Amino acid sequence: MVYGYGMTYMIGSQILFFIITIALIIWVLKDSKNKENYTAKDMLDRRLASGDIDKKEYKQLLDTIQS
Repeated sequence: MVYGYGMTYMIGSQILFFIITIALIIWVLKDSKNKENYTAKDMLDRRLASGDIDKKEYKQLLDTIQS
């Protein structure tokens, strides 16, 4: 019995669908692990190090977040 190319395309598309689905799941899980949680103090430290704020403003903001 000859099925033609329809059966081949159907099986191929199912395999492709499962490969893409598994790749997306792996990508989402991998991406969620890479996100770092920064605290407010970490962000202030970065702003001070980059020169966005000076020491006086840093101390004021630090006092604000610690109270």
